[in-house]
Amino acid sequence: MQQNMSIRVEECDDGRNYDLVHFHEECQLTYIREGGGYLMAGSETYRIKPGEVYLFGSNLPHGFKTEDTTDENGMGQKGRRVSVFFNRNIFESLFQQNPETGSIKNLLDNASLGYKLSAGNCREIISKIDGLRKMDDFDKVLELLNILDFISKGNRGDYLSTREDLETNLVDEDIEIINEVFAYTESNFQKRISLADVAGYFKMTPPTFSRFFKSRTQKTYIQFLIELRITKACEFIRAGTHNTTESCFNSGFTNISSFHRHFKSIKGMTPTEFKLRVSSKFN
Repeated sequence: MQQNMSIRVEECDDGRNYDLVHFHEECQLTYIREGGGYLMAGSETYRIKPGEVYLFGSNLPHGFKTEDTTDENGMGQKGRRVSVFFNRNIFESLFQQNPETGSIKNLLDNASLGYKLSAGNCREIISKIDGLRKMDDFDKVLELLNILDFISKGNRGDYLSTREDLETNLVDEDIEIINEVFAYTESNFQKRISLADVAGYFKMTPPTFSRFFKSRTQKTYIQFLIELRITKACEFIRAGTHNTTESCFNSGFTNISSFHRHFKSIKGMTPTEFKLRVSSKFN
């Protein structure tokens, strides 16, 4: 796949591991082809299922965890999803010169929060996305514009995150470093991680690293680490493989009271309440 193309369509066939939580300058339109699992967007986690469509704007942290499922014939199905990546700059001149594109501009502006499309039109959107793969570059631009117009005028969906999750004023080098920080944290969240540890890993002093991370993510590194650990604890609880105490220690917390305090602050409920809610919803 040529990386310098303004629009590219990729199919991902993966297993049970999260895509590392990451973000990028490109916008991303993704549908779940097969397999269930979870999506992390900003600091929230959502259940995903086949047939759903998601739109991510620039620089929103996100990551999928898909799970193998069994179809109606008892055959195994791996998690698969199809994504369209595009830079909104290819449409900026249209936005500026044509008021008719105002609904698309608003859609992409608000997509910085992440967007789950309503179920009503997903089948038609999925068909259009699949059609993109057979088109040449120029036709892809026109058809993507058509898809975004269709979504902007005919869809009522749900936002996935809040304004506090947005990254602003990032350059490519910043994005690369922040993605490396995300990957480092994803690989080490179960261990003790101090600010000095992560700063040293990236060859910065703790004050320099703290300023760098806060200015580019609008949150402290420790806040991000806590949110990621709570997300992992939620995964363990949902999977049914850990009780709430086990989910505490396996997600990197070393103190039960601290775990409960942070869990309730982020999720709005205790771990036990979360476990009961998940059990009643998915079982």
